[in-house]
Amino acid sequence: MRPTAAALAVLAALIASPAAHAESKNPGLPPSIKIKALMVPVVNRGQIERYALYDVTMELADSSKLPDAQAKITRLQDAVLTVVYGAIEQGWIVRGNIANATALRARLDEAGQKLIGKASIARVLIMPVGRQSSLN
Repeated sequence: MRPTAAALAVLAALIASPAAHAESKNPGLPPSIKIKALMVPVVNRGQIERYALYDVTMELADSSKLPDAQAKITRLQDAVLTVVYGAIEQGWIVRGNIANATALRARLDEAGQKLIGKASIARVLIMPVGRQSSLN
């Protein structure tokens, strides 16, 4: 019985320690807004040859902004699409590949903050999710 009592004492000490307490707190995922998948045209010599598909997620700095962001999701989607098409013109997206992710994220962050509020976006995530191989 003594080994059991010793094991319980060690377990109680671990539970009471600050390190164990910090690990037991799970902050969860940050509040975020996911923009509908974007179809980005891949243009070659003035012709659309295929489409690339991207997911954009905006992580919010303050969870209290989530209801406001959700209420403005349609306007956010429009702003993101406008920025992405502008990025194609700027040369930040070339043949469906993101060539300047830093500039694109900064512009998306700026667009989101115009709609939701200053310092409301903590991080912008852009992830390619698919490509259409050809239009034929």
